[in-house]
Amino acid sequence: MNNCRVIDLNTWPRRTLFDFYRKFDSPSFTVSVELDAGYLFAEAKRRGESFFLMALYAILHAANAVPQMRQRIVGGQVVEFDRIAAMTPIMTEQELFRQIWCEDAPTYEEFKAAAAPKVEAAKQEDPAPLSDHGEDFFCASCVPWLHFTSVTQADLSFSQTVPILAWGKMENNLIPISCKFSHCFMDGLHVSRFFHGIEQHFAGRSAK
Repeated sequence: MNNCRVIDLNTWPRRTLFDFYRKFDSPSFTVSVELDAGYLFAEAKRRGESFFLMALYAILHAANAVPQMRQRIVGGQVVEFDRIAAMTPIMTEQELFRQIWCEDAPTYEEFKAAAAPKVEAAKQEDPAPLSDHGEDFFCASCVPWLHFTSVTQADLSFSQTVPILAWGKMENNLIPISCKFSHCFMDGLHVSRFFHGIEQHFAGRSAK
C-alpha cells in the first residue's frame, strides 16, 4: 500500500462539508465529459505505442495531481495517500475480464515497463476481480466499443470513497469520460481540475 497521512479533522478546512455529506445515504455524484484525444491517438500511432496505455497513464497522472482524488476514509480515519494507482479490467480470451493494478510513475516509459506485462499476462489468464488491495486506487475501465454520453457506475457500498471512472470509444477525436466522485472530498472545482489535467495530458502539454 502507498504511504498516507492522517488528516486532522480539527484543523481541516473541509470538516463541515465532510460531516454534511457523510450523512447522505449516497454522497456521490457523477460527471461525464468529452475530451479531445486526437493528439494522443496520433502520437501513439506515430510511436507505435498502445493508445490504451497512453490514455490510462494520462488519466492516472492527472488523478494523482489532485489531492482530493487521493483522499479516502480508511478504518474510520480520513487519510490522504501520497499517490494512488489505477485498477483496470483487461479483456481475457473468454471475452470476460481480469483486473490489474497499475501504479503511477514519473514518466510514461516507466509506467509502460511495469503495466504492459501485466496487460499481456491478464489476456491469457482466467477472468477474476482483483480482491487483495487497499483503498489507494481508483477504478478505470475502458469501453472501446461504445461512445457514450454518461455511465451509471456500480457501488460496492453507498458510502465508498474510491472514484470510479470509465472512458469510451473515440469519435471525431473526442473520448467520453465519466467518473463518479465522493462529495465528501470532491466539489465541482476539484472535478474540473482533474478533467483539465487529463485534457492537458491528452494534448501533450503535460505528458512526460
